[in-house]
This record gives sequence, C-alpha cells and structure tokens, in this order.
Amino acid sequence: MSAYIFIKPTDEIFQKFDNYEIGACILLNPSDPTQFDRCDADDPDIAFWSVYGHLQTGGLECISDHETFEEAREFMETLPPMPLTPITPF
Repeated sequence: MSAYIFIKPTDEIFQKFDNYEIGACILLNPSDPTQFDRCDADDPDIAFWSVYGHLQTGGLECISDHETFEEAREFMETLPPMPLTPITPF
C-alpha cells in the first residue's frame, strides 16, 4: 500500500474529529503534484484518494493520500472508530 500520511496519529489528534471521509482528487497541473482539487468519485482523471478527518469545530483535515480507493479504505479502517464513518467516496 502506497500512502502519504500527514499527521502523527495520537489520541489527542483523533479527539478533534467526529468522523472520516474518503475523497477523490485530481491534479490541476500534472507537472506540479501540489496543485490539486477534490473531484467526484466517478471522474476519469482521479490522481489519488485522500482520507479526511471531520473537525468537530467544522472543516476537514487531510490525514493521508493513497493511490487507490481500496488503499484509502483499508487505511481508514485502521483509524480509531467513529460512530458514522462513511465508506462511500464523496
């Protein structure tokens, strides 16, 4: 599994979240992987899948990026459980 994990997993970090989601992303500039945007799960140009934590105060924080939806789902299943964790990508 290929992954880029952006936060150090600690109990304190995960207490900031009330849920998780998986989102697809496209590259806006193929020569610069730092320029990307979220896209629909059926977009033919998906470059990677991100796992996000929903912050209790509002907004999202990217936890990790993965090459495939399946890898993102496997990773999300290793995170501390949340009551309503969606598996369907948005």
